[in-house]
Amino acid sequence: MRTTDLAGRRRAAVGLAAGALALSFGIESAGTATAAPASTPAADVVAAAKPKFQMPFACNTHWRLDTYDSGHNPALDIVVKGNTGSSGKAVYPGYKGKVARTFWDRGAGNVIVIDHGSGWYTAYYHLKDKHDKYVQKGDKVTAKTRIGRIGATGSNGGGWAHLHYEQRYRTNGIPTEAHRKPVHFNGKQYTGTGNTWNDVVSKNC
Repeated sequence: MRTTDLAGRRRAAVGLAAGALALSFGIESAGTATAAPASTPAADVVAAAKPKFQMPFACNTHWRLDTYDSGHNPALDIVVKGNTGSSGKAVYPGYKGKVARTFWDRGAGNVIVIDHGSGWYTAYYHLKDKHDKYVQKGDKVTAKTRIGRIGATGSNGGGWAHLHYEQRYRTNGIPTEAHRKPVHFNGKQYTGTGNTWNDVVSKNC
């Protein structure tokens, strides 16, 4: 499928279950599930040093990253390079941590949230298998612990297999979508409205 087709389907799908997704993550705004808060808590203004996150995939595999519109950025949607088929590909945390949540959401499908310490978390949506099949809340994970597989679950997944991925920061409590930060892999930033990186190599080695 062409990139433009995927982008169109993704934009159309994002709004389908926004209300349910917002409620699930505790976001007060009902307009869109990815709405940013009007203000940032003072304690979160200066973030702690960010872990050196790696891509949530096997070492030396190749991937395409998309940020889409302002309602989706700074989250990423990720498929294999060339979009030759991503369903069932293994997903890893890309950095050590502990499982903070695993749950089903009507819009996001099977979701896992990992706590990496010092206020930093990562979130993984649309996973293929039941959210607690591979890991459960409280489990410790390494960068290369399989936590799930790429899927298309949830009504705002657009019906195409991809990983919706977020890096979040919050000093007090588990962060929601309102606490998303620009994504970094191997020290490089991937962010900005409507951007695509066609060949990013995982260094989760």
